[in-house]
Amino acid sequence: MTWFSALQVNPRRREARRYMSDPQSLHAAVLNAFPPQSQPSQEGRALWRLDASEHDQVLYIVSPEKPDLSALHEGTGWEQALPRFTEYDPFLSRLRKGQQWGFRLRANPVKSIPREGRRGKVVPHVTPDQQLAWLTDRSGRHGFSVGSVTDPSSLTAEVTGRTDQRFGRRSPDSARRTTVTLRQAQFDGSLVIEDADAFRATLVDGIGRGKAYGCGLLTLKRI
Repeated sequence: MTWFSALQVNPRRREARRYMSDPQSLHAAVLNAFPPQSQPSQEGRALWRLDASEHDQVLYIVSPEKPDLSALHEGTGWEQALPRFTEYDPFLSRLRKGQQWGFRLRANPVKSIPREGRRGKVVPHVTPDQQLAWLTDRSGRHGFSVGSVTDPSSLTAEVTGRTDQRFGRRSPDSARRTTVTLRQAQFDGSLVIEDADAFRATLVDGIGRGKAYGCGLLTLKRI
């Protein structure tokens, strides 16, 4: 079973402001919403995204079991706005090829530069055109289409936000903390489902890298 959860965040609260500026801390808080024995052992098992606008801030989570958001709600939420939980599978089962949906995705668009004798170097795409090309190149394998960057008239997506997140992370094999820079791009637009099974997997598993830090979760809305 898959769950879709949402928590309205109160940006006036100190703990909420800390999470808004530190995805490493928010990642830990999301993990703590699950029992220790069921916490994901690999990046992306529980997807999350913090949507922030001028008047509304919402934490979305897609997970294989229902999270306990009581601690997060107590520290970051509005007292009168309780967390919302929805069984996601009934919605996923209604998705069909040819359906059109509005969508939002925050992702970490990167590419790997080959290096002789070594693993490729991962570097971010930096321009909106490069980031849109990254999305359209991957959309097919994820079961949907948003048009082509070589035909601007067909594009149904745009980059609506770009930011670099910088935060400290402790290396798993040492006590030393390093600074991580995560380049994020937010995509908004409309899509068409091309392969319903692949698309369902995308909504549950996410897209791209940086899933532990708020990237990869694709959400839908009716047009």
